[in-house]
Amino acid sequence: MGKEIIRQDKGYVSTLFFNHPEKKNALNADALFALGDAIHKIEMEKKIRVIVLRGAGDAAFSSGMNLSTGRGEFQRAIEALNHCLGNLINYPQPIISMIHGPAIGAGLDIAVISDFRIASKEAQFGAPLVKLGRTYFYTQIERLTRLVGLAAAKEILLTGRLIGSQRAKEIGLVNQIISPDKIEAVTYSFANELAEETAPVAVRITKFTIKKLFEETPLDPALEKELRFLHIDEINRSEDTQEGTKAVIEKRKPEFKGR
Repeated sequence: MGKEIIRQDKGYVSTLFFNHPEKKNALNADALFALGDAIHKIEMEKKIRVIVLRGAGDAAFSSGMNLSTGRGEFQRAIEALNHCLGNLINYPQPIISMIHGPAIGAGLDIAVISDFRIASKEAQFGAPLVKLGRTYFYTQIERLTRLVGLAAAKEILLTGRLIGSQRAKEIGLVNQIISPDKIEAVTYSFANELAEETAPVAVRITKFTIKKLFEETPLDPALEKELRFLHIDEINRSEDTQEGTKAVIEKRKPEFKGR
């Protein structure tokens, strides 16, 4: 894992830290590949019963993918994101996200994929890519919409605004809101309860059943082809997308033309 992701095990609980506190735990390609590899390794070891995901330091869960990169590195980051999210989705035991500060973009999607989200009062959540001329991939949009409902998903995805922990609790995005000085104790108390008081086989089968029943409704092949075109080809060719990426690199407000 190296320095990008730090793993700490205690009993049946493994904690994975996003380790870029100086950048609000932004996730570059190396961090995403490392997180995906760590999840896979834990699954293969078959001894850990609960994973806790958190950001290093107290300032942020994750501010999302680092977009201040060239095209080649951005494409590698997309591949790394798919690797990471795929392993998170398929991990058979409970995952808890412990959320300080912002959980934005890819950080939000990681939290959404988690089975439980415990947030501090200062936590913020958002998906601001429309402000950069981009969209989230349709699978990410689907996961968020399934979790919080259509109206709340539109509030987050179409405005690009950040919402606070109380609003997140109202829409079902977080399970608990805890004061910053108690969030660690509450999170690990819950993690240990899951690890020690529930049967791993029963939990695995129940989680698999929920996944099959509610998260794997197949899209019509023609619709999926259309969505892939919109989210990969059309959006990447748009002038607004190029302007949004350029504005991030140049640290200025983008000027969108609607084309």
